[in-house]
Amino acid sequence: MPANSLSTSVTLLQRLRKTNQPVAWERFAHLYTPLLLEWTHRQGFRDADAADLIQNVFLKLVSELRKYEPGAGQSFRGWLHRVLANEGHDFRRRRATRPLQTLDGAAAAFADPQTPPFVEFEETEYRRAVVRRGLNLIRPEFGETAWAAFEKLMLHNRTAAEIATELGITANAVYLARHRVLIRLREEIDGFLE
Repeated sequence: MPANSLSTSVTLLQRLRKTNQPVAWERFAHLYTPLLLEWTHRQGFRDADAADLIQNVFLKLVSELRKYEPGAGQSFRGWLHRVLANEGHDFRRRRATRPLQTLDGAAAAFADPQTPPFVEFEETEYRRAVVRRGLNLIRPEFGETAWAAFEKLMLHNRTAAEIATELGITANAVYLARHRVLIRLREEIDGFLE
């Protein structure tokens, strides 16, 4: 495992709640910036304003994440989307701009913070984005053989025996690589898929 990786098993969400966690915030930003950018575009923000808004959201999260407790029926993504929507309203008020209208009405749907989150952004799409970003974050922590075994088994639906022969390892080593990557992925994105 590289020296710059986090050796604690505490989840990223838990690390973010503590003070002075720049590595955790960097990982969170890497994980969530593309998703937040997508949401800001759906709200009608252009690139420059979207980048400014996302910075405002991160600043807000520094204090708000310490207080975050998921309620019944509340997911992290729904909560995060509300934070973004509220910051978007404040941003527009400060900039004295109006929401851009889009052909599909996405800006109007996301302009109201009372609108249920993900009217446009489907659950499956969200989960894929978070898992994909999480895998990118943890990739440097694994050797080439272990990562190849994981990818071939989980992403390409090949058999363990076939992968073992190809990589010159045992089928058990293939399953162990899958297990290690999945455990680490769960640690990294725990709390973000609820």
